[in-house]
Amino acid sequence: MIRVKDWIRRYGPAELVGIATALLGSWLLYATTRNEVAAAYGGALGENVGFYAVMVGREIRAQRPHGPGAWARTAANLMIEFGAAEILDSGIIRPLAMGLGTHWLGRQWGVPLGKIAADITFYVPVIAIYELRRRLNRASL
Repeated sequence: MIRVKDWIRRYGPAELVGIATALLGSWLLYATTRNEVAAAYGGALGENVGFYAVMVGREIRAQRPHGPGAWARTAANLMIEFGAAEILDSGIIRPLAMGLGTHWLGRQWGVPLGKIAADITFYVPVIAIYELRRRLNRASL
């Protein structure tokens, strides 16, 4: 069964913050360097900062009732869910998509549309791992 509402609830707030911080990161690096490649990486880095700030905060809140070790469990959960996809995404796909988007559409539209294009390749493995983790957690109860 496709659980789109659950995925939107889980990732939506982090994505909204990520769009804002991607634009900010891209703008800051371009203003500093006047280099489009640096600005594309600034957008990718900015998005990661905003996105993971939200995800870490949510995971920590979810772990809080379980006491000590919440940070370690949070780190492990997020590494399992995002690690493999993030390596390829942050290093190649997202900066390339944002850079091409900015080149063809300008920063205002290129960064968010490049972000969305990169999100498609990012979320396929992320959602698959999230669903597997969810099923395994439910089976162990």
